[in-house]
Amino acid sequence: MTGTQSVFRALSILRAFTPQQPTLTGPEVAEKFGFSQPTAYRLLRALEAENFLVFDRGSRAYGPGPEILRLAGVLLHRDAFVVQTQSSLTRLRALTGETVAVYWRLGNKCTCTQELPSPHPQRVEAGIGVGFPLTRGPAGKAMLLDLDEAGVRALLAESDIPAPVGGVDALLAELEQGRNRGYLAGVDETIEGAVTIAAPIPWVQPGLAVYTVSAPESRFDPQTRETAARTLVEEMERLRAILRKQNPFTM
Repeated sequence: MTGTQSVFRALSILRAFTPQQPTLTGPEVAEKFGFSQPTAYRLLRALEAENFLVFDRGSRAYGPGPEILRLAGVLLHRDAFVVQTQSSLTRLRALTGETVAVYWRLGNKCTCTQELPSPHPQRVEAGIGVGFPLTRGPAGKAMLLDLDEAGVRALLAESDIPAPVGGVDALLAELEQGRNRGYLAGVDETIEGAVTIAAPIPWVQPGLAVYTVSAPESRFDPQTRETAARTLVEEMERLRAILRKQNPFTM
């Protein structure tokens, strides 16, 4: 096995952990990826040695370790962003009663980095760490609102960007409407049965992060969407005003 193969295999193991499967045993890793058991254990122990995984002796299973948490902190706490937004998200969820989230652009995907699920039994959740293409769903498309037509077309020419479902012209028209309103809203192409409202976060670099409010389509009729959209935009403006007072030279 080459060094590059080992790296990709180790990364595959890390990606296998989900909220539905928070732990994995050596035999499970071997079966899932077609490794021999000695290879699976060698990779798992290497990840454990570097604190990317922890081993529970009772269950004989591995789970995500403190190094992953440290790296997540580097991403999430830059510019004290989480501290600034967590109370805002809590307020927004209370006002809308629905799931609220923050998505960051990481490469050519929008990735959920903060999420507060709705208290309703029937609700929409993406999951922290889950990423979607920029051309799928309101969250990703909202990251394109600051691009002009040439910028959008240049982005779509990149090999890892899926073509828009309705075509380029439809995407451009949707973005123009979003610029006029200050947000995008619609049936979410990334979460089945969901409607999402997304707006760019105005106090960070354009195209870098968005707020979202999401709900089951059955509960988010057009009037409810409009009310939630106004609430979303008002909350971001409220928070921006607070942050401007705290540090007027950065906004």
